[in-house]
Amino acid sequence: MEKNCLNCTNVRKVVMIGCGFVGAACSFAIMQSGLFSEMVLIDADKSKAEGEALDISHGVPFAKPIKIYAGDYDDIKDASLVIITAGANQKPGETRLDLVKKNISIFKSIIPEINVLLIVANPVDILTTVALKLSGLPENKVIGSGTVLDTARLKYELGNHLNVDSRSVHAFIIGEHGDSEIAAWSSANVSGIPLHKFCEMRGYCDHEGNMKRIAENVSNGCKKDM
Repeated sequence: MEKNCLNCTNVRKVVMIGCGFVGAACSFAIMQSGLFSEMVLIDADKSKAEGEALDISHGVPFAKPIKIYAGDYDDIKDASLVIITAGANQKPGETRLDLVKKNISIFKSIIPEINVLLIVANPVDILTTVALKLSGLPENKVIGSGTVLDTARLKYELGNHLNVDSRSVHAFIIGEHGDSEIAAWSSANVSGIPLHKFCEMRGYCDHEGNMKRIAENVSNGCKKDM
């Protein structure tokens, strides 16, 4: 076990709190990444955490060695990173802001003195601020996923629309992850070529119509992310 002598932290240990769709997907990605040698899954439904830990462990023979198991909050104390995806689900007609009171209550019950927090639960920006205050950690150790996912969706949609590799598309969603976020169209480009010029090169001239359609696709994807 590799530990940081200053605070007895296992730098190769990660904890995932919440084993819903997002938590399970994140856990699988971590297993594939090879960044950690130990991963603990925690969920209010212990059997759910145990099932996910077992399923993901079955993929370890095709990845780098990692110990994956269901645990509890005592397992957090020496982890280098704790990822929180736990939170109330967004019901039809609810906005992300409607989840604030529910998820703050959940956060109060699960945030102890830990080393680094990565917040994924919605509304992510508000809950990241709450986690910062509840944990007492420095600002650089409480991280929110912000608009990373929204930006990825925008790049993907633009890549599909323009029939180019989405990795060549450089565009950003900015602001709060939610209904108030905006696409920074003015800075969007494909391999350095401004988006409007690239669209004209491809014969796409209905800029406003296409931007609205792409933005709606990004927005619809965001409503399904939790």
